Amino acid sequence: MAKNGDRTDNSIFRSYGGSDPATPGTESPGGARPSAPELVPVDKSDTPRQARKLGKKQKKLLKDAHRPLDSWERYRALTDALDDAQDLVDLGDHKARFALIISGALNVFLYALGASTDIFDNVPEHLRLAVSIMAGLYALLAIYNLIQAIESLRPRRAQPYVHYSADTGGFEEYPLGLRFYEDILNRDMEAYRKAWREVRVGQLNNEVAVQLHAMAAIIRAKYAALDRLYRGLQLMTVFAVALLLGGTAFIFHNKGEKLRLKKHAFLGVGGKKEDVEAAKIFAEPQRVTDLGVKEPSGVAFHPGSGHLFVVGDEGTLAELDGDGRRIDARPVHGNLEDVAVHGPSGNLVLLSEKSSELILYDPVARQEKKRWKMDAASVLGEEPGDKNQGFEGIAFRAEKGKRGGGIFYLAHQRTPAMLVAIQCDPAAPGGSLGAEAVIARWSLEPHEDLTAVTYVPSIDRILVLSDKSDRILVLTANGSIESEVEVPGEQQEGLTVDGKGDVWVADDKDKSLLRLPGGLRALETHVKGTTAPSGQKPPASAAPRAAA
Repeated sequence: MAKNGDRTDNSIFRSYGGSDPATPGTESPGGARPSAPELVPVDKSDTPRQARKLGKKQKKLLKDAHRPLDSWERYRALTDALDDAQDLVDLGDHKARFALIISGALNVFLYALGASTDIFDNVPEHLRLAVSIMAGLYALLAIYNLIQAIESLRPRRAQPYVHYSADTGGFEEYPLGLRFYEDILNRDMEAYRKAWREVRVGQLNNEVAVQLHAMAAIIRAKYAALDRLYRGLQLMTVFAVALLLGGTAFIFHNKGEKLRLKKHAFLGVGGKKEDVEAAKIFAEPQRVTDLGVKEPSGVAFHPGSGHLFVVGDEGTLAELDGDGRRIDARPVHGNLEDVAVHGPSGNLVLLSEKSSELILYDPVARQEKKRWKMDAASVLGEEPGDKNQGFEGIAFRAEKGKRGGGIFYLAHQRTPAMLVAIQCDPAAPGGSLGAEAVIARWSLEPHEDLTAVTYVPSIDRILVLSDKSDRILVLTANGSIESEVEVPGEQQEGLTVDGKGDVWVADDKDKSLLRLPGGLRALETHVKGTTAPSGQKPPASAAPRAAA
């Protein structure tokens, strides 16, 4: 037996309950060997009184750890859990809003890229359907994500029915409905105040527990929608990156051409500003519809019949009277972009952009007669930078001594933006046209989107339509840009002057013809006021290039 103040080897540990460890071989009254109690190391420097005092504190802690919570402790624990649940709801809402910001940024970026640039034009024809399907799937994903975001953010109502029974504590523990807004409004003011005066802590605790359970159901539904939202956002990001990388690859595939902004771009910037201010000379336009073509892309006036001929790029030729009333409309095979009248024969020459063909058409017999296939690279003197942007404008200028009775002018849209003068005899058999037909070439850069050309004999000027800048470029016979004139319209693709002196503009986007009354007189006045002195050199951007 140890003396007072001495400790055995086992006295350096004391059980959590304050008793010594069981000696080996002892068993409980029931015959089962008791489990080893938790041993707490005791500092050997402690006195016996300190050791006994520490044992009492540990006994109290052990008892406190295993006792049930009293009413106010349950209330504090429940309200803390309810606060944590509300924090989870707020966190879920923040995550849903953040997902909407990311989704919106992706959508705006891709829309701006597609609507404000010509990136889609760089996609090869055989891949455009696949790119369109991919873009459609992206749009469906965007709609799906928006629905899931709404599902996550929408207000939810969860008011579970609490069954009254003796097992739930009886009436003394039954919730009185003091915290949920609908339960509150089921009483008038005085009844609600009376309920608060009579409520028991157990009833209040049960009501907080019910509210916490309802909040858990809300959180589960909210985070399920949030999980679907972020999975959809991941797919959207993959699709957006794929579309962007694909578009970049197509641009580099097309000889690394720069990405150009469209006119009236969504991005709010229109690229390089024009150096020359355009004159405003035309009166308000008169809009003419019911043309017989879906998308008017070219127009020409026939002096022999006094009629207008309009082509649509879907492959339609329409004949109108002098006031724009439809007379006839017929299909012509090809992607028709413009039409010109060959004065000596009275026939029409149609321009098909994608196939680079000239089509001779008899307006009286209303039938095609022959075709010429152009070698675009030979005619331009260089390989075109974008095969989807070819010749878009054609005009005829009568001149004696020339083969076919005159000169045809061809406007190449961009890369290069160029006006080419060629000889082509409509009386000769159809075939091919190459460098041998070229008389002269004029580069019109930095102007782009050259969509139409016409020759006006009364002022001896060539008018070239630049859709991107909403201007008519007034060129002299040697191809130099003399001035620039503003022209109305949304997407101007055709230009001609009729026998009455009115200027007509084909607007592809507006699906109409714009008639500018007195346009020829305004042009004559403008040219007289801007004629350059003799000996002045043409601008460098419009300097003619000799034919190869």
